[in-house]
Amino acid sequence: MFYKSHFGTILTSVLSMFMGLVMAIFIIFLNHLPFNWVNLFELTAEINLIVFFFSLFIPYNAWGDWFAGLFHLQEGTVAFKLVQGIIPSAVLNTLNTFICTGTSIFYNESIPKAARMTAYLNGCKEAWIPCFIVSYIASFVAVWLGKKVAEKYVK
Repeated sequence: MFYKSHFGTILTSVLSMFMGLVMAIFIIFLNHLPFNWVNLFELTAEINLIVFFFSLFIPYNAWGDWFAGLFHLQEGTVAFKLVQGIIPSAVLNTLNTFICTGTSIFYNESIPKAARMTAYLNGCKEAWIPCFIVSYIASFVAVWLGKKVAEKYVK
């Protein structure tokens, strides 16, 4: 499965890297974190790993196709793509929000242990919608870029 000639693996790799970088930058600004190499690298790597790993095992694109089919939209149209993209963005954004928020709170020694769960739930609640909007929009660019790269390398 992990061969350079596999279109889906190349597309997923590019999508993971692009989404990791875009979402890391957004999260740094959203949470008023210092914009430095450490924060950028940690968040990019974390999101890249989450997106890539779960993209290999969760058929969220098929779920998105099914969801768009509920509205009787013509496959290949802009409307179909806009509706189809909701499910993958919701799945990956939820995973990213829960995991990234958890690692930043539960491994933060400055937050008292008794307050961590409340901070976690509030953090997830506050971050999910803005991160969903950014990930939904960025996913269209990521998929386009991933397809371009994959088309270049797959014979």
